[in-house]
Amino acid sequence: MVVGRPADAISLDPARVSDNESGEVCEQIYESLLRYRPGSTRLEPGLAERWEMSTDGLVWTFHIRPGVTFHDGTPLDAGAVVFSLERQRNPQHPYHRRDKTGLEFAYVEMLRVIRKVEATGPMTVRITVDRNYAPFEANMAMVAFAIISPSALASWREDYYLHPVGTGPFRFTEWQDGRIVLERNDTYWDKPPAIDRLVFRAIPDGRQRLIELESGAIDVAYSILPGELQFVDLHPDLQLYRAAANNVAYLAMNSTHPPFDDPRVRRAVNYAINKDPIVKLAYQGMATPASGPLPPTQWGHHPVDTYRYDPQRASDLLKDAAADGHFDPFRVYRLYVPSTPRPYLPDPETVARVIQANLKAVGLQTELVVQGMKAHIEDAQNGEHDLALFGWVGDNGDPDNFLYMLLDQDNTTPGEARNVAFYRDAELHRLLIAAQQSMSRAEREAMYRRAQERIAAQAPWVPLAHSQVSVAARVDVGGIVVNPSTHVDFRGVKRLER
Repeated sequence: MVVGRPADAISLDPARVSDNESGEVCEQIYESLLRYRPGSTRLEPGLAERWEMSTDGLVWTFHIRPGVTFHDGTPLDAGAVVFSLERQRNPQHPYHRRDKTGLEFAYVEMLRVIRKVEATGPMTVRITVDRNYAPFEANMAMVAFAIISPSALASWREDYYLHPVGTGPFRFTEWQDGRIVLERNDTYWDKPPAIDRLVFRAIPDGRQRLIELESGAIDVAYSILPGELQFVDLHPDLQLYRAAANNVAYLAMNSTHPPFDDPRVRRAVNYAINKDPIVKLAYQGMATPASGPLPPTQWGHHPVDTYRYDPQRASDLLKDAAADGHFDPFRVYRLYVPSTPRPYLPDPETVARVIQANLKAVGLQTELVVQGMKAHIEDAQNGEHDLALFGWVGDNGDPDNFLYMLLDQDNTTPGEARNVAFYRDAELHRLLIAAQQSMSRAEREAMYRRAQERIAAQAPWVPLAHSQVSVAARVDVGGIVVNPSTHVDFRGVKRLER
């Protein structure tokens, strides 16, 4: 089974995954203690066959599934789980280090609350947290917390990200020139996949991906250009799978760069951008305009319709800011744009051109800096931009994964920032930490409602759109389920008789 997609992976070390392409491959190779049911974010046992929480919410005990082996033949046990999690959490761990890009470990906010990970028996692991942390279970199913082979990491060390070893349904074989080859794990503890060999190919040109899908050179294609989806729908040899993904596309304003440190300017940018043509042109109608960070599919979603398209209001705010020296109408600001299509941005440059024209109409000049996804992520995390076109796909079905991850002041460290607006707000931080610590869904929803209202008032982003995701395949491919993360779990995919 050959899968064509717009970009190659960056790293196959699950602890350092920051891009969609790496994440999907890692999900085929690795497993976490818990996992999501296909097509949802509901939890079920993974490498832990059962687990429980103490009455005070501070101790979690996981009972490891017996008889599971890593792809290198070494056994999964409590020691391997402790090794995998501690090398992320503990800076004194011999394998805790930054990679060559400066990125440390994914989801550091989860690691901040873990006090200790220890084996209490050969197949039992106890995790102690320093405070109640409501997203804990949902996070433990994410690929960032996948369990890796300690012996493989010890063997490969700095190059481990090129030689991944997990317990998942597919084992790694080869990665060369944008082509990643996986083979079925015949000793997989669960039902083995139907596919013998799974190949991911990077095909950057969207038209070329469609040509290769039509010819049969590939079996599955991601990020078909929005204008060509109808062709796939009508083609007798092709089929289209659609899903309302848990995502958001947004324009982040770097609040450490004048004039975007002034809320008036940020509000002006929100009033200036017309989202309707963005949805019609760049998404071909397969998206809904966004009014906030959380998509409608996400619990806790609270639409705050503060900014209707109003170029006159935008112009007035910019004039006010210019009058007291907070905005220079003659300066040209840098708008960073990914060249690589994403599930939340199928046509990034078209979106950027609409934004650029909208901002020019109200007196704010921009130049586009268009670059590949790896460079785009690195530059945004380092704060090189004035404005950055970005997006996010929710990992775990919890609002914390959007609001705290993308907008909290904890996540503004240059070089590893997830909050690429570099927006720091003590009141928002208080709300988001309180929501993490509450075990009441009703209380959390009330706090997230207030948080979204505050975010709208301070306007660090322009929320742009929540997209549908489409995966195209040959008609002899069956079993495709598009998860909320936009990834396909290839365990259930198979070749059909025709």
